[in-house]
Amino acid sequence: MPAELKKRDIFSGYFVDYYPMVFNAVVTKVSSQDDAEDICQEVFIALYNHLDGIQNVRAWLYGTLKNMVLKYYKEKYTGHENIENFMEDAALSFVNGFRDTRIVINGVLKDALSDEEERNLFELIALHKYSYSETARVLGLTKRKVEYSYKKIAAKITQLLRERGISNIEDLL
Repeated sequence: MPAELKKRDIFSGYFVDYYPMVFNAVVTKVSSQDDAEDICQEVFIALYNHLDGIQNVRAWLYGTLKNMVLKYYKEKYTGHENIENFMEDAALSFVNGFRDTRIVINGVLKDALSDEEERNLFELIALHKYSYSETARVLGLTKRKVEYSYKKIAAKITQLLRERGISNIEDLL
């Protein structure tokens, strides 16, 4: 197999394995999917160009994405004094297995909340801190029905998280 073809195969494997994780780490920092895609493109072009000299691809990708995000913010906010603080959360998410909790949580919630009433009930209690009584009043249900439904939803979410290998909150980090 020619060397260039072998290099493309190796790069393709790394791209498939790491792109979603790199993208998620970048998008959490730049809050723009388009900008994150551009940064990821730069990161992976650099990976391809330096592939022969890289020992630890994951560490290299993290360092490169960090530099690319810093470059992005320096260009966007010229003169920003504390640019390093923007990277702290991305560093943690990247080091702890690249898991993007938003994707996991959104997937579980999509699977767990089958209809509009369940979504509204869950949002009022879990996100907006409504009591069962307040939620019942808003949704026109009984307090008992709200309490039962919320516990049922919570159990379903817990089960779906376990099915995805998440048994405690630290698994999401």
